[in-house]
Amino acid sequence: MPLWLHVIQHAGFFFAQITNGILVYLIATKAQKLFGTYRHLMCAFAVFSLIYAWVEVFTQPVMHIKGPVFIVFMDSPLKYQAGIGNFVTCLYCGSFALVISLLAAQFSYRFIVVCRPEFLPKLDGFKLVIIFIPCMFFFILWFELVYWGMANTKEKQEYMREELETFYEEDSRKVCFIAPMYWSIGKNGEKIWNFFEIGLAFGCVMIIVVCFTTILFCSINIYYFMTSIQCHMSKRTLELNHQLFVTLSFQTLLPFVMMYSPVGLLFCLPLFEVYGGDIANYVGATLALYPALEPLIAIFTINEFRRTFMNLHRKKVQTTVTVPTLTPTMGVVD
Repeated sequence: MPLWLHVIQHAGFFFAQITNGILVYLIATKAQKLFGTYRHLMCAFAVFSLIYAWVEVFTQPVMHIKGPVFIVFMDSPLKYQAGIGNFVTCLYCGSFALVISLLAAQFSYRFIVVCRPEFLPKLDGFKLVIIFIPCMFFFILWFELVYWGMANTKEKQEYMREELETFYEEDSRKVCFIAPMYWSIGKNGEKIWNFFEIGLAFGCVMIIVVCFTTILFCSINIYYFMTSIQCHMSKRTLELNHQLFVTLSFQTLLPFVMMYSPVGLLFCLPLFEVYGGDIANYVGATLALYPALEPLIAIFTINEFRRTFMNLHRKKVQTTVTVPTLTPTMGVVD
């Protein structure tokens, strides 16, 4: 197995616990007066990033592309446990949908706060749970699409057997994996298209499209609304809204570059018979690093968070520095 990939996966997991833990602390101690109810969405996103890192390290996914198949198989200690292994692998894939839908939920809430404040009472208190319902729906839907549309079958095991043995010394008949197979070759050499698996893979892509469309719609409207009324807002309110908008924008750009564009390529390249081989593992590396990097955006773009973090860092440095003291000599005889 590629050692460099596992080093990145474990390093990403370790740093994700630190960065997300710091962000949760900052939200708990500093966000109530700044952002009110919105802090619950920020905290939910940070907590899920922690969970995502655990799911990722339990899976330790290895990826490969050959012909009409891209495969994601486990390399964790669970890789030969068919029941739990396949479940965790599907859970790992479903996490993609939860990340992007939680981002869409944050943008939707900011859209309501800035552009449609009359709807805020409908999300007050426990009613805020309503905004998480679409997130759970997309998560369960993606999980089911992967579970049924990319299932481990004997045909896929045989097709990928030589490839996995050559590159990874792994037995495709034993290891847990998920893999869509867009077509197979008939007895006369003709392509037999698997429209069922193509359709379910297309469903995964559509989840990404729907969520990003929501994000773009909300972000464009928030930007133009803030631009049009900024003269009527206090300097503090305008600054807070600007910080949140910048934070959300970078939090959308980062997973687009590190998660959804690479994953989209994994879905598309087999359709065009582009041989990716083990190069697909670079996708696994970016997916492992994402949960460690994402909290840094909020920590450094929100002024109060950044000041608190820097003060904590200075205090830690100061406590580790010891100042030597001079003790007078006693009983010295000339």
